[in-house]
Parts: sequence; structure tokens; C-alpha cells
Amino acid sequence: MDFNVPDDDDPRRLEVRDWLARNPKPAGRRVAEAGYAVPHWPQPWGLAADPELQLVIAEELDRANVPAAYHVNPVAVNNCAQSLLTHGTDELRSRYLLPALAGEEIWCMLFSEPSAGSDLAALKTTARREGDHYVIKGHKIWTSLAESAKVGVLVARTDPAAPKHRGLSQFLVDMDSPGITVTPIVDMSGAQEYNEVFLDDVRVPVNQRLGEEGDGWYLATTQLQTERVALSKPGAVWGKGPSARELVRGLIETGAIAESLVRDEAAKLYVEGEALRLLALRAFSDGQNAKPAGPEGAARKMLAAPHGQRVLELAKRVQGARGLIAGAQPFGASRPGAHTVFDDWDYAFWFSPGITLGVGTQEVLKNIVAERVLGLPREFDPTAKQPFSQTIEPETAASKTAGRETAGVR
Repeated sequence: MDFNVPDDDDPRRLEVRDWLARNPKPAGRRVAEAGYAVPHWPQPWGLAADPELQLVIAEELDRANVPAAYHVNPVAVNNCAQSLLTHGTDELRSRYLLPALAGEEIWCMLFSEPSAGSDLAALKTTARREGDHYVIKGHKIWTSLAESAKVGVLVARTDPAAPKHRGLSQFLVDMDSPGITVTPIVDMSGAQEYNEVFLDDVRVPVNQRLGEEGDGWYLATTQLQTERVALSKPGAVWGKGPSARELVRGLIETGAIAESLVRDEAAKLYVEGEALRLLALRAFSDGQNAKPAGPEGAARKMLAAPHGQRVLELAKRVQGARGLIAGAQPFGASRPGAHTVFDDWDYAFWFSPGITLGVGTQEVLKNIVAERVLGLPREFDPTAKQPFSQTIEPETAASKTAGRETAGVR
């Protein structure tokens, strides 16, 4: 790695501080209009900032307790809006980008389906062209933010006769459209993080398609690989929430570190956390040196997810019986300057079993590392080149009804 973190008196840092002094507690639109929501984007949306300036802006916004745009509207800022910037029309960019960056219109990703999770290309939701509209019919699941989203980024099959990866297209869907039903999924923590989404003959204008027909797989995989360029603590839940450093600090403050077994385990987690922090610094250095992102992100997530589970498990375990009380915190209140639910130690623990499943399962990530980093033979997929319509079993009317009744939809 070869980079220098900008000094405290760096002119770029002072400029951001001056803006924050003149705009205390700025609204999301104000932050977006200043280019601070996505500083690495080109103007007028961003500042065409290099990685160092991105780091400066992220640090100064955090110091001023201004929620980052990627926390407020993660699907748009972290994953999908970049595709709109690159592949969308001027009309779509003007309509959607500023409200997304300002956090005024939340986005969700309508990707996974009951029979298409790890094998996303096997999705069955269809988009049939009728004049100047597509008619969407299908069923999505594990959709974060669908209950509050205004915009859904939908992947659907426009050409069933093409092989499964080639027959997909992507759309921006108004989540208030007739025919969309959102059903909550309540998890073991008692919270509603995910949803099922049913699309029954939802009409979407042709001009809401991103890119050309058949571009859906390329766009989806690009979006899933997108990571924000910023230097931050390696939080336990997908980069958010408590870190191993904070775990060790809490164990010292409460005296739990005095137990030798706890101390040994904490030391191992601290070393893991530092390794992950250095991997994040390497990614930051790569950005500074204009090195394109690659499959290294899969390796980082593959290591970070089980590490986060172990951090949270130890924090809960040292509480003893008190850890069984809902809302009980292992080290005082939830973290200062918290911007997400994962900053709450207790909630993060209850959510943590899912972090090795969401954003790529461990098995999928291991395949990516094996095939794209180590150069091992690719896993054989006998359906990859067949017309998709020949690879699926027809769904009966009875099975469709049973699925909706199970989800509580009539």
C-alpha cells in the first residue's frame, strides 16, 4: 500500500469544515446539491473527487454527525444509481438521481426470488412487452426496504427463449404502482428487515428500462459488486456497527478481559479485525492508483462476515444471563454517533446469523474466489446455454395460490 491520509489541516478538509459550519445539520438535499453525497461521481451529481478527497469528506461528515447518503439510501447510493448514471437516459437521470442522493426517495432491489437466490439468473419474473409498456408478473423475496421504498430496481425476464443469463432486463419501477403487494417478513429479532413483493400485471413504461433488453445480467452483477470508496471501521454487520476494536475496548472497560479465555479470544478477533482493516486500506490504495475493482471484494466479505458474527457472539456471551434480556447492551448504550440499527450491539447480535447469507452466501463467495482469484475450473452449469423456457417446470395455478396464502396474501 502507498497512500497518505490527509492531515488535519489539509486545505480540502478545512473547506469541508467551513461548509459544515455554514450549513449546520444540513438536509439530505443540501448535502447532495453540494456534491458530498457521492463526491466520486462527475458533476453535477458529485465532485469528480479522487479517493483522498472522498476520505476527507466522509470523515468530516461523520465528525459533524451528518448521516452519509450510503446509510440513508444504501441501495441507490451503494448499488444501483451508478447504473442509472451510466446507462440511463437524461430524462431518467433528471427524474430519479437527486431525490435518491438526497434520501427523499428510498430504493429497493427486486432481485431474489423463492427459486432464484444464489442462482439469480434462474429468476422467473417476466416482463412482457405490450406497446409502450412492459407487463410485469412475478414474486420477489428477501427485499430490504420494500416497505418504505418509492423506487424498485427490478430484474425480470424479457426473453424466455434466450439462455438464462441473456434473457434478463432491468427496470426502475414505481413501488406505488397498481399490482404491487408488499408483505413483511419478521425475523427472529422481532424486526422487519425483509419483505416479499408480489407483482401482478404491473405496467411499467418502456422508457423506465435501464440499458437495452438483455442487459439485465450485466447490470445486476455490476451493481452487486459495487462498493463505496471510503475508509471506515470494519463493522461487524456488512461493514456497519461495532468493530473488534470497540469489542476489546468494551471488554477492558467492563473488566471482562481479565478472564484468560475471553482475553485469548478477544486477541484473536482483534488481529482478524486489523487484517480486515488493512484489506480495506488496500482497497482504498487501489482506488488512489486507479486500479479497477475485482473479485477481491468477495474475499473480503467472505472473511468479514464470520468475523463479525464472532465479534458479536463474544460481546453477548460475556453478558451472561443479562444477555437474555431484550435490548440489554454489553457495553453501555448503543454506539455514539449511530446512524444505522446495526450500531445497537443487541440488535446486531440477533441479526448476525444472516450476514453470512445476505450479499452473497459463503458458498457463492468461495466459488468466486476459487474461480476468479485462484483460477480453478468453473463449476459446470448444464442449463447455462439452454433456452430458459426449456429448463423450468411449469408452475400450476394451485402452487401459485398456495404460495400467496402462505405469505398471507389474498
